Amino acid sequence: MRTSRPALAATLLPALALGLAACSSPDDGGETSATPSATGGAGPECAAGELPTLTDGTLTVGAGEPFEPWYVGEPTSGEGFESALVYAVAEELGYAQEDVEWVTVTFEQIISPAIKPFDIAAYQTTITEERAQAVDFSSPYLTSRQGVIVADEGEYAEAASLADLEGARVGVTASQTSLDSAEAAWGDAVEVVPFSAAGDGMTALSSGTIDAMVMDVDQGVAASTVYFPDTQVIGTLPDAGEPEQLGLVLDKDSELTACVSQAVEALEADGTLQQLRTEWLKSDDVPELS
Repeated sequence: MRTSRPALAATLLPALALGLAACSSPDDGGETSATPSATGGAGPECAAGELPTLTDGTLTVGAGEPFEPWYVGEPTSGEGFESALVYAVAEELGYAQEDVEWVTVTFEQIISPAIKPFDIAAYQTTITEERAQAVDFSSPYLTSRQGVIVADEGEYAEAASLADLEGARVGVTASQTSLDSAEAAWGDAVEVVPFSAAGDGMTALSSGTIDAMVMDVDQGVAASTVYFPDTQVIGTLPDAGEPEQLGLVLDKDSELTACVSQAVEALEADGTLQQLRTEWLKSDDVPELS
């Protein structure tokens, strides 16, 4: 059952306070071309439900606090893009829904080289060469765009290009790809203001402390629609170099990496991933700022 908006607000805001990985957009259907995701050992034969998981017969999945559009209600609901994705991957690997166990983790736990308390993690994690030195990634399941959010009544409410935002104070989430994207888009033409969490930045935007916020466009659409209704997404930043792609995260050199990647690729091939993008991600009509 879909959780009510008040209940979702109670879960989204703490989740935003933890910070977000640079994440998602259905703009090109998600690529499965060669990326740092294909790391790790050759992996076992992918016998249904018989992988060398932390607990025999169980697929343990790491996730943060639930928030839209990635998780609607608790991760166990199967609603929200990544919740539905995990259950689809699990089924592809031979695990029933009741064989999936969820654990709450932080973004820092996910990208650190420490041994993981999960088999896979679904936390909107962008695949990068640096992170791939510490963890494995599955084949990508989504191509990410960074959205620009402004206040409805702010000085930049009518901005329609990157140049229109020159001189603005632009919030980003420190240590995440929104920071790199903003610097690549504007250089010194804006004042980049790092926040420890995206929720802090959105609060600052609503109060007028900053003029704009850069974050994952799908998360931005959800935040501005439901939780910060005095704001709006005006566009996305242009890609800087290779497009950002999201992958499921595994231990470095995990025996599961090859099988999980095969599952993601199968879901891409049969159209399941596109169906999930269409159902849960609502940023198709957000234009790119030039």
